[in-house]
Amino acid sequence: MSKFLCRALMAVTFLFRYDGAVAFTHTRWPFHPRSQTQLSTLSSTSVEKGSDAVVSDSGSEDEESKRIRPLHQNWWPAATVDSLHEDRPNPLQVLGKSLVTYYGKNAEKWNVLDDLCSHRFAPLSEGRIVDCNKLQCAYHGWEYSSDGTCTNVPQQPNRVDKAKPVQSYAVREDLGIIWVWMDPESADSLADSIRLPIDQFLRNTYETLGPHSCFMRDLPYGMEILGENLLDLSHLPFAHHSVGQLDRSMGKELPTRMLSLEERKKNANWETAFGENPSMVLPRAQAEITQAAAHDPIFVGSYNPRTPEVFKNWTTTIGYYDPCHVRYQRYRGSTSTVELFMCPTSEGRSRVFLFNCFEGLISEPTSVKAKLTQKLLKKVFLSSKGHMMAHKIFDGDGIFLHKQGNRMKVADLTYKDYSTPASADVLLNQYRRFLDAAAKETRKVGLDSIADAAVGTKSYGDDAQRSELLDRYNTHTAKCSVCMKSLQKARRKKATIERLQTAFQGATGSGIAALGTLAALRRLSSVALPSVLFGYVAVASCAGFAGSFLSSAMKRRTEKTINGFLFEDYVHADKN
Repeated sequence: MSKFLCRALMAVTFLFRYDGAVAFTHTRWPFHPRSQTQLSTLSSTSVEKGSDAVVSDSGSEDEESKRIRPLHQNWWPAATVDSLHEDRPNPLQVLGKSLVTYYGKNAEKWNVLDDLCSHRFAPLSEGRIVDCNKLQCAYHGWEYSSDGTCTNVPQQPNRVDKAKPVQSYAVREDLGIIWVWMDPESADSLADSIRLPIDQFLRNTYETLGPHSCFMRDLPYGMEILGENLLDLSHLPFAHHSVGQLDRSMGKELPTRMLSLEERKKNANWETAFGENPSMVLPRAQAEITQAAAHDPIFVGSYNPRTPEVFKNWTTTIGYYDPCHVRYQRYRGSTSTVELFMCPTSEGRSRVFLFNCFEGLISEPTSVKAKLTQKLLKKVFLSSKGHMMAHKIFDGDGIFLHKQGNRMKVADLTYKDYSTPASADVLLNQYRRFLDAAAKETRKVGLDSIADAAVGTKSYGDDAQRSELLDRYNTHTAKCSVCMKSLQKARRKKATIERLQTAFQGATGSGIAALGTLAALRRLSSVALPSVLFGYVAVASCAGFAGSFLSSAMKRRTEKTINGFLFEDYVHADKN
């Protein structure tokens, strides 16, 4: 039963990673019944728009009206608050820049500075927090306020005004994530006007489930490759074969249609079912899966062509919200989404933030079955079990995406060299065109290193071990309070089992020795030894042996659990 439950939960988790689609058809908008009275037309003035450069997409109407900012003039998700320590500085990396964040208790907010002391460039992340709101360098004790001003030079206190400041950055905290505006010059004039692409459904999910609803992991390939992968549903049956219902035999045509600007506006109305969102943002690009029930790999396992009327309103769409958000929404009687945010940490490396949102987790259950289901799902998705399942998904892509990115750099290939005859590739190509255009705007102002962090020019390096590429501890566990707690618990359990195993082995050995001694005494002594004594000793020996055997099995299972937080290899040839 436990094996079946594990597989079922794994299937649900996989579905929720990709289960995101706006409920739209040409003839009907299948909202949840309770929300029908809330529908209204989204006015074009309520939609977030950028500025600066233009990227055109032949065949799409009014795309020219959506302009592109340089990469650094955006809010980037840097880290979950859950992964940070309030009592010490925390190193970050965003767009190839080394940053440090620390919590100022006086102002009760997170601050972000460049991670280098202006004195001799030692990393401030190795320092400490003093006076509740200042950062002290560990090298010579120089201190900096939240705006980067140097406030103390112990070696020459009367010349503190001569010390150069450290660059500070604008910060937002939303969805339990620290967002950083990477262009200090436009922070006052532009940053506040740029909305985060957070829909009301996601906000409701976070407010209901809390910070543990977000999964964060560092990945061994760049944002340019990560975005392609997230926007492509056609790889699911192959890259994630045997996960849930997915099977290579499901790999077939995935008819995809890009949505026009007007259709994207209409689709955005789905958010009103979960409350008003004055900060609604339209996707820069969005596609729908035609006849989703029959073609979407997540739906195919449930589809029955003999009763098509049951599935006619099942829909799937995938949206890209520049610069860093991918959203899947599926509708099949109720709404579910997967919300992914990307951060280009450095060239050839990225960080992903994952939220699974579905009505069954946040709505009020109306039956005993619904209550039990909700309780079970919360126990799984808000625990390390859910994170282990998410690891299996990202591990399935990790090796070959790293190698793909590296080989493209070595051979000087770009996405324009891809062979992309299928409609399923259209959305990811549009994503790459946007990313290239944003990088071009960034290079225009002389920030090549920031552009490289997002699109890359150097090779990834092909000498990394599989244990490094699929490392779970440094990329997630060490930064996740849920998984660290579970890992420590598993290690304590292993230590207890090892002590018991030693005791059982000792009891077994002592019992065997005692039996030998009793047998010798019976032969050499005239004293009659009761047979029941032999029985007692034999039973004790058998019990010790059985205990040793069982404890060995428990130890292996516990070690497997521990390894799940550290590293598990993923070989596609073994997935049969």
